[in-house]
Amino acid sequence: MGVRLQGFNVFITGGSCGMGYEMAKELLSRGATVVISARGVEKLNKAYEKLKSEGYDVYSIPLDVTNEESVNNAVTWYKEHFDHLDMLVNNAGIGNNAPGMISIKDNKHFYDIPVSTFKSIVETNFNGIFLVSRAFVPIMIEKGKGRIVNVSTSASTMTRKGMIPYGPSKAAMEAMSTILSEELKEFEITVNIICPGGPTDTDMTTEEMKTFFNENDIPILKSNILNKTILFLASPNADGLTGEKIIGKEFNEWLKNRNISFEC
Repeated sequence: MGVRLQGFNVFITGGSCGMGYEMAKELLSRGATVVISARGVEKLNKAYEKLKSEGYDVYSIPLDVTNEESVNNAVTWYKEHFDHLDMLVNNAGIGNNAPGMISIKDNKHFYDIPVSTFKSIVETNFNGIFLVSRAFVPIMIEKGKGRIVNVSTSASTMTRKGMIPYGPSKAAMEAMSTILSEELKEFEITVNIICPGGPTDTDMTTEEMKTFFNENDIPILKSNILNKTILFLASPNADGLTGEKIIGKEFNEWLKNRNISFEC
């Protein structure tokens, strides 16, 4: 029958488009209750209305992961509507699509990046994970279990020329995730990292980037690349699994190497 997730509550940041939206839809299709959140209200409302029209048990709330008040308001709202949280997916992120980056030519140097842009990317990709996790984890602790999934990028992107500050911000987030996986074990809360494994068709991939990838025969992954991975991490198959980094493009091989049979 595959994975069924009735009674399983999920909160996803950056859930209005791209991989976040696709993961939300996948989990919803298996019976989960999903709250999607995002900074852009108009896009969030459209995503919510589309999923709701398809009969899914979906909710939405505006959320700026870089703003502590916004995060705390989201938690307050969540606790007014639900009595437990099974999975938190920290998917919100920005990179070369950030204001101040788009106008910089491909041969940019780190000193060409506006300080405000640098801070915005780090605050979203690193600080935001801290703020959201810090606020939602107590809900999981109260129930004695939970799962956190943080969306990252490939290791090569973290240190490749031209990837400041996106790459380093994700590297810092992964280091924090590893620490969290150890700190939260005593509460039966798992923390794992997922990433697509290559350029992906999302809002973070600008038209200029897509042109470059196409001209150089670099395949662009579909935005649903993490669907099977997130479904696995929500399933009983992932009970107790923590401190892992799973690459969506290589997920089937990852399962094989660990002798895990997973029917989605």
